[in-house]
Amino acid sequence: MVKKPSAHFYKTKRSNSLAARRRRTRVIMGVSILIIFASAIFGLSWFLNQPFIVINNLTVSGNSLVATNDIVNTVKNIIADSYLGLFAKNNILIYPEKIIRQTLVAAFPAIKEVSGNLKNWQTLQLSVRERSPFALWCQSIDSADCFYLDDDGLIFSVAPVFSNNIFLKFAGGQISASSSPIGKNFLSNDEFRQLNFFLDSLTPLGLMPISLEVGIDEYQIYLKNGGRLIIGAADDLSKVLENLKTIFHSENLKKAFARGGAIDYIDFRYGNKVFYKFKN
Repeated sequence: MVKKPSAHFYKTKRSNSLAARRRRTRVIMGVSILIIFASAIFGLSWFLNQPFIVINNLTVSGNSLVATNDIVNTVKNIIADSYLGLFAKNNILIYPEKIIRQTLVAAFPAIKEVSGNLKNWQTLQLSVRERSPFALWCQSIDSADCFYLDDDGLIFSVAPVFSNNIFLKFAGGQISASSSPIGKNFLSNDEFRQLNFFLDSLTPLGLMPISLEVGIDEYQIYLKNGGRLIIGAADDLSKVLENLKTIFHSENLKKAFARGGAIDYIDFRYGNKVFYKFKN
C-alpha cells in the first residue's frame, strides 16, 4: 500500500518554492537597479561631455606680472582630467573652480586672488588680482638683484633695477641664499609689521629710512642722509622710539644740527645707554 505524502510535505514544498521565487525576484530587482544606475551614470557622463557645455575657451584679466599663457596652460591641465574617469572637469556645470583658484595661487606667488565666471556656455573668464609691490627684498643692501615684497612681507616676483629709492629696501632675514626666495616670507608677519610701524614712526622726526638690513641679532636702518640706526633684534621697538625722541630733543643734538652736523650712526643695542656719532 502506497503512503500518501503528508500535508507537512506539501507545505514545506510550497515554502521552498516561494522562497526561491523571492530570491529570484530580489536578484532580478538588484540587477535591474544596477542596470538603471549604470545607465544613468553613463548617460550623465555622455551628457556632460556634449560640446555645447564644455569649456573650450579661457580668458584672463587683471594680470601683469604673471603671463596669460602660463595661467591658461595651468588651468587647461586641471580641467583636462576627469572625475572617476567618467565626468570631464571641463564641463561648465562641474568644473573645479576651488581647485583652480588654489592651484593658481600656489603656483604663482604674484597672484593674490582668482575668481572664475562663466562668460557664456563655453567660455571661462578668470579675474586675477596680483600682489602690489610694497618694498624690495635683496640678498644684501648693495645687491642689484632684488625682488618685490608685498605688505605681508611675502616675496613674490623679480623686480627691475631702479636708479633711485622708489621703494624701501629690505635685506637679509630667514631666506637661504641657495634657493629661490619667491613665495617666501623673509621675516615672520608680526616682526615685519612691527618693523614697518617703527620705520613709519621715524618720518615725523625728520628721518627718512631707505633700507633695512636684518642681521643675526640686529637691525641696521640706513637713512637718506647717509646715517644709520643700529637696533638689537630683541629690543622693544617702542622703547627704542622713545629713546630716539629723547635724543633728538636734547640740547646737545640740537646745537650739533644747528652747526650743520650730520649723524653717522645711533646705536641702541645697549639698553638705556645710547651711543651716537657725528660724521667728521
